[in-house]
Amino acid sequence: MRARARAGLRWTRGERGSVLPLILVFLMIGLTAAYVLVAATSLSIERKRLLTIADAVALSASESFSAADVVFSDGELQPVLSQTRVEDRALATLDDLSAARADSITLDSATAPDGVTAHVVITGAWSPPLAHALLPTGIRITVSSDARVVLS
Repeated sequence: MRARARAGLRWTRGERGSVLPLILVFLMIGLTAAYVLVAATSLSIERKRLLTIADAVALSASESFSAADVVFSDGELQPVLSQTRVEDRALATLDDLSAARADSITLDSATAPDGVTAHVVITGAWSPPLAHALLPTGIRITVSSDARVVLS
């Protein structure tokens, strides 16, 4: 009986400490997965923020017409957006919105393709919360938004 107990003790002594490297490897995998998840969430939030800014800029640009730009056709009043006014209003609105933050958001285009819709494309930059070899140092995000003007 004692011989068996001693043999069991020898076996456990030979295996001492082999769990620690396994725990460290799984800890590193878990921390890396958590970091990638945090970075992906940060990227998604930045994209949604840029999309909200693009929506605001497009809405403001769609309201850039004056009373002289409204025409009466088919029994309805229809505003006609001019390309230059849409672009000027979009630039002014983007300057007002981005003045509160130091990041670089640029207006790629602001057009009025059909005369009643303002189409805006903006670009911003995202960088991960912490520098890491797994993720790029920065990504350019481009979003677009449309706003249509309707008089009722």
